[in-house]
Amino acid sequence: MSNAIRLQISEAPGTLNQYGRALFAKGTKTKNPKLPDAEILLSNVKADPAKVAKYAEVCGFKSSDKLPVSFPHIMAFPLHIELMLQKSFPFALMGLVHVRNTITQHRAIGVNESMDIRCYFSDGRKTDKGFEVDIKADVYAAGTLVWEGVSTNLVRMKTDIPSPEKPKEPAGLPEMPYKESWTLSSDLGRRYASVSGDSNPIHLFALTAKLFGFKGHIAHGMWTKARTIAALYEKLNSEACSISVEFKLPVFLPASIQLNYEPKDGEIEFDVRDAAGIKPHVKGSIKAL
Repeated sequence: MSNAIRLQISEAPGTLNQYGRALFAKGTKTKNPKLPDAEILLSNVKADPAKVAKYAEVCGFKSSDKLPVSFPHIMAFPLHIELMLQKSFPFALMGLVHVRNTITQHRAIGVNESMDIRCYFSDGRKTDKGFEVDIKADVYAAGTLVWEGVSTNLVRMKTDIPSPEKPKEPAGLPEMPYKESWTLSSDLGRRYASVSGDSNPIHLFALTAKLFGFKGHIAHGMWTKARTIAALYEKLNSEACSISVEFKLPVFLPASIQLNYEPKDGEIEFDVRDAAGIKPHVKGSIKAL
């Protein structure tokens, strides 16, 4: 008898309701976790033009009749949450940490295009820090795959994977020829939450973040990625592109941070650092396809 989960929906779940359910989701705490065979398909959906415009404003994208490259991620995000709220998912959702994200855009998507969005667990693995969960999102327009995303979340737990030996002297951040400075307001997390649906309390207020062990509220990692794409995408001169990032240290709000980058043969390497250029927040690359 198959335990596969196949859900087809015509409207995305509400994230506020999902976070309420997530507070009571405990997980199984098994030492040998197994991800469920589960997928969700959201059919025949269109972006809300007003929401797209607000998202573009919050993240620094120019006004356009095309979706910002990172916008399909927030359309898929409620499906990610719903997958992790399934009873067969072995972890508590509120304990997960977003550690990596990759977006591949095969072509730009029109604001008024109809899409089908499919999300599923694509992989999982033990690491020295815990267990990593990959959630894949595939976006189709007129039956053609136009956008893909992989979000990797870490569940901190003890494993039998040994930690790598730390270097005696940590490597410094590389020198890059170009730099932009950004000032982030204290309400950035709330403004991004209003357009992304990601209302995790650690991003909203210092008080709510402290309830989850943070010294203050932090910027969304996907805002930082979106802001970086907004700054660098047009420099590629290519609609088709891939953007991969690793999330490093959190950005506590309010903050001043800097984007450093270096173009190399159709690819731009970048990192986001603190104002002093010492602490890394995000590291990655964007390249034309």
